[in-house]
Amino acid sequence: MPKRVRISLASKCQLMFGAAVVLIITAALTVVALRMQDLVQRGPNQRAQDLAQWWLADEIKFGGELNQIQHDAVSLPPGVSKAVALIPKDRFDYQAESNPFFSQAVELFQTRPASWELFLPDQDAQGETFYRYARAIRKSDLDRVQGGLAGGFSPNVGASALTDPLEMILLIHLRDEDAPRQRTQNIIYLVTAGLVSGLLAIATFWFITTRIILSPVRLLHGYASKVSQGDLNIRSDINTGDEFQNLSDMFNTMLENLKNNQDQLTSINKSLDLKLGELAESNVALYEANKIKGEFLANVSHELRTPLNSIIGFAEVLGEALADMNNPKDEKRRRYATNIITSSRRLLDLINDLLDLAKIEAGRMELRVGPVSVADTLEGLLNLIKPLAEKSGITIRQKNQPNLPTVHTDAGKLQQILFNFIANAVKFTPPKGTVTVQSQLVPANDNNKPTHIRISVHDTGPGIPDEDQQRIFDKFVQLDPGVTKEHGGTGLGLTISQELADLLQGDITLDSIPGQGATFHLTIPLTLADPTTPLMPQLTSSSNPRNPR
Repeated sequence: MPKRVRISLASKCQLMFGAAVVLIITAALTVVALRMQDLVQRGPNQRAQDLAQWWLADEIKFGGELNQIQHDAVSLPPGVSKAVALIPKDRFDYQAESNPFFSQAVELFQTRPASWELFLPDQDAQGETFYRYARAIRKSDLDRVQGGLAGGFSPNVGASALTDPLEMILLIHLRDEDAPRQRTQNIIYLVTAGLVSGLLAIATFWFITTRIILSPVRLLHGYASKVSQGDLNIRSDINTGDEFQNLSDMFNTMLENLKNNQDQLTSINKSLDLKLGELAESNVALYEANKIKGEFLANVSHELRTPLNSIIGFAEVLGEALADMNNPKDEKRRRYATNIITSSRRLLDLINDLLDLAKIEAGRMELRVGPVSVADTLEGLLNLIKPLAEKSGITIRQKNQPNLPTVHTDAGKLQQILFNFIANAVKFTPPKGTVTVQSQLVPANDNNKPTHIRISVHDTGPGIPDEDQQRIFDKFVQLDPGVTKEHGGTGLGLTISQELADLLQGDITLDSIPGQGATFHLTIPLTLADPTTPLMPQLTSSSNPRNPR
């Protein structure tokens, strides 16, 4: 599209006002010129009518040869000359042959009986203007004059004129030297008046638009330009006593408000800069503390695992030694040894979780990618956890889509995630309940080639309320203290699972209706996009798990 030409307000006003003035003056002077020309034209016509009326009433010659009579006694204006001729009807054809004007008059008066005169301007061989006038004299006119009736040669334009025969035609040749001069003068006066009035009107409009309208607008435009450059200390000074002054006052009020708001924002920005500096220092300190905490957890967890493994080993040896003894004291010792083993294993699980969490936070968690059979992995995990489920009367079902392809991922991380899902499902499913593990390709039943696999673990437990479905992925969060106290737990399983799923470039979602159980879904790619450079996010206390559905 072509770029539109931008015209200033001053140019628009001047162009529109100038065009309006020219059009108005032109229209007004055109009407006046036409009227004056008509008046100039009517002067010779009226004089021809008066001359014809006087001549016919004073001296009419009938019959005989064509007489052309000069009348010097007629009172006419200076510069006006005339020639009068009375043509009887028996001379019409002869006169018409040599005078086109007379022929036109005869045709008019005979075809239109109600017509009684014809007046036309003409020019002679020298180009000077003169006027031809023809007056119809009918039978009724002659009868009134010969009978001495009043009214003389008044034109008969009534209904009787249609049957009134034409007897004579009076021709008048009138030369008026003032008519061209009057027309010329009228044109000069009109042009002069138009130029003078147009210039005065344009000057008046220019003064009004420039001094009264455009001057305050230019001032406001200048103030606005300075404000756009950042100068908020300028103030408008327009004292016109009209809407422009009101606009100037509102402009000043707006600038005052902007200045106050800018001062407030400057003060707030200074305060924010100070707080930002303090926050940056706090972040650095937190980062150092978090780094030290991670290193401390990694080191302490590693150092605690060795004595714990020793305690578990010695407790198992002691339990095996006391297994064949039937002394009441030995029974008590066996119970103590079993408690030592159980508590040590729980502590070892907690230490392992803390160690994994510390590795993830430190970005030291490594991926060992290889081919993994999802069906075999699920079968092994279910065989491992079935004894615990059978103690509570919980049924575990496995539904795998046939011919699942091999997944290239980290087998250990995948097993850890799925074990957490299945263990939680068994933990929170009441006796006689059901845990269902299902795996299928994504998208299912589609012509497109699948690129992901989804593993779902569904339980028939109490479910998870909507307000807690986001919170369960936070650290050390346990929704049911009673169940957790009975089965144990650290509140880190889902947190670690979420982070491990991110490492595997997967996604964890949750579907749960309170009272109808919960379903955890793990969706991972069949092949990692870039297994040599795995994603290792930094886990914080406010990790951002996927929004559960």
